[in-house]
Amino acid sequence: MGLGKAMKFMRDVRAEGNKVSWPDLKQTRSMTIMVLVLVIFIALFLLLVDAIIGSGLTFLLEL
Repeated sequence: MGLGKAMKFMRDVRAEGNKVSWPDLKQTRSMTIMVLVLVIFIALFLLLVDAIIGSGLTFLLEL
């Protein structure tokens, strides 16, 4: 890759970066809280499903 192509690539990257609309602090906080709540919800759901499947398998293996 030549130096000219690398410089053009860097200019294109900078131009695309300027087009990005970044969230403000309030939006970032609310999205972070939403993600954390969703992660906790999914973790609890998977814990429950794992416990149910484990109990079911234990019951079947003890027959």
